[in-house]
Amino acid sequence: MYSILVADDEKIGRKGVHFLLNQMEQDFDIIEAKNGKEALQYIQNHPLDILLTDIKMPFLDGIGLIKEALKVQPQLRVAIFSGYSDFEYAKTAMSLGVLEYILKPVNPEEFKATMVKMTKSVDELKATAKKEDQTEHLIKEHVLYNLVNGNSRKALEDRFGKELIDSYLKKYHRIIMLACPDNFFGDHEEVKNHFLECIRIPFDYLNLNMTQSLFFFEEDRFDAVNAAAHDIFNMLQISFHTKGYLAISKSLKGLEDVEKTVDELEETLEGMYYHPEKYIYSEQDEKVTVKPYEDVEELTKKVKHDINLKDIDRLKEDFKSFNEIYYAQNDFSNDYLKFLFSGIIKDIYNILTVTDEKDLDTMIVRFYRANDYKSIKAIMDEFVALLEKEFKKSETLNHQEIKDVIRYVYNNYNLDLSVDSLADQVCLAPSYLSHIFKKETGENLGKFIKRVRMEKAKELLETSNEKIVSIAVAVGYANVSYFCQSFREYYGISPQKYRNRGEAAS
Repeated sequence: MYSILVADDEKIGRKGVHFLLNQMEQDFDIIEAKNGKEALQYIQNHPLDILLTDIKMPFLDGIGLIKEALKVQPQLRVAIFSGYSDFEYAKTAMSLGVLEYILKPVNPEEFKATMVKMTKSVDELKATAKKEDQTEHLIKEHVLYNLVNGNSRKALEDRFGKELIDSYLKKYHRIIMLACPDNFFGDHEEVKNHFLECIRIPFDYLNLNMTQSLFFFEEDRFDAVNAAAHDIFNMLQISFHTKGYLAISKSLKGLEDVEKTVDELEETLEGMYYHPEKYIYSEQDEKVTVKPYEDVEELTKKVKHDINLKDIDRLKEDFKSFNEIYYAQNDFSNDYLKFLFSGIIKDIYNILTVTDEKDLDTMIVRFYRANDYKSIKAIMDEFVALLEKEFKKSETLNHQEIKDVIRYVYNNYNLDLSVDSLADQVCLAPSYLSHIFKKETGENLGKFIKRVRMEKAKELLETSNEKIVSIAVAVGYANVSYFCQSFREYYGISPQKYRNRGEAAS
């Protein structure tokens, strides 16, 4: 549809042009204004494609209208109505960039030819603007991806130029990370449009992989960003019938914090394995205060889960929560505490291999003879210390498991890989695998999978004549457009252009 404003102080002139436009069988949205002032008011408040204006009008003539209109909407296509006696006005209009004028009385065939030229010009302008928007979008994604992966602002300025970086990198204060079910972003490429509709504050967006995306906000107020997180969560349920997990960052001090903050958000979202019923995480989460007995038993389950995951740091944190609950309520009987902790001791006992069995039996006897919480806690601390020593002993095994995962990814990058599926391969919990992979390699598991796939895709583009769609499938992307998007994000250029560049060089 083309929006057209007809400005003429003579009603018969406006209606005549309106009639001629309707005869063209084009999809026109036609607005009329009876003078230049009224026309300018409309232009200042509404987007417009074409302005058709008479020259001589009260309040504001055609030349004045054109000058002011082009200040507001420089892309506007303008044609003027003029009689032979108004040629000097027509020359002035042309100096303003008006290339079309329509002689009065209006000749229908000439009018139609002029409108065909103008609508074609509008189409070309929109196509160019769309291409520029797409290019700008890809460059911004590439710059953000580099920032997330540890490149400093200075390094980016050296590579792309300070002016370009200044135009793309804003002063971000908060980041939201969104994690969705496997392959969600590959299956739903249109989801970004939904984000644009539902989020009420400005943001920049970066899709990391098929399960994770980032939202960058200049807004620093927690309430505003938290509202955006809830809007995202609600939209996913309503529009896609799925639930995403979101983590809201602390306030960033500067762009140098981005990589570290993204890593922290990834670690925060590992909480989904501990709290599957919790979907939005933030620094504002309430600390443990007074909780009922059933919540203490829930905490016991988490401790047992920590033991199974060999997550000693989280285990210590959960034991600290026990202490906070105990001192807040101070109404747990020793027998009840022994009942809770005895199951934990059993799990620890089954794992320990480095302690003499007689020593363990002695510790258990001391535990059951303890008469107060302080004594019970001291014995539990001893068990945790033994467990920590056991986990350190198994670090060499962890290293072997990571080697197995790396080998598996390099040999099976064409499969539908995820943290869950890789965890199954080495018989580990997904959150524990993510934790030790990052600890061992310094790289997030999802980023590693993408890197392997991108490097292989690049190799295939350089050394084979396979179609892009075939290469996408060969490196694990069932959706070719998602593969192209991921390749552009990683290398800053589309797969086809990368191949063409290599062919031109040879």
